[in-house]
Amino acid sequence: MTEIIRLPQMLRDAEVRAGSFDEAANTIDVIWTTGATVRRFSWMDGEFDEELIVSGNAIRLDRLNSGAPFLDTHGQWSLNDVIGSVVRGTARLEGGKGVARVQLSAAADAVDRVARIKEGTVSNISVGYRIHAVERKEMDGKVPLHRVVDWEPWEISAVPIPADPGAQVRGAGGAKPETFDCRVMRTLADMNEVRRIRLGMQQRMAGLGR
Repeated sequence: MTEIIRLPQMLRDAEVRAGSFDEAANTIDVIWTTGATVRRFSWMDGEFDEELIVSGNAIRLDRLNSGAPFLDTHGQWSLNDVIGSVVRGTARLEGGKGVARVQLSAAADAVDRVARIKEGTVSNISVGYRIHAVERKEMDGKVPLHRVVDWEPWEISAVPIPADPGAQVRGAGGAKPETFDCRVMRTLADMNEVRRIRLGMQQRMAGLGR
């Protein structure tokens, strides 16, 4: 069974590879995903765990490899927010991680922010991505697991504080964020498990009412 839900762009912690700054080329190397499972919250579904699948079949690398932007704190409203870009063709999967090389800007309006990255006082990185499809698995006695089997990193950002794993990109001034279609796939076994869990809850509630 498949259903369509609407999700905004999501955020995950990433990291600069230690000692990767190349002064001659003005580049840094980043690890933009490790596929770790994180706890998230949805007003519709409550808490759930999100696992990013790190494989060539699951990740759409076209945007990164076309020179995706390196942003100041996920800024999307001004060209001044762009402080670099992913070096074309460098985004790849390596040892279960997503890695890429970032070309830092030499523009005058980015000098101060880029300087902090070079000296290491700004070392927190975050990746913004869109989810196209998840496999939802019900877990008896635990929160559901969303296995993200089709996703697309859009941008990488330098951030002052690591991204909250449950965070998502929000609209300016509290505006409602743009959302995108996401396929939620459930197996017959999972649907039967949901029915079993719900039946058990109903039976327990009926027992309490006696």
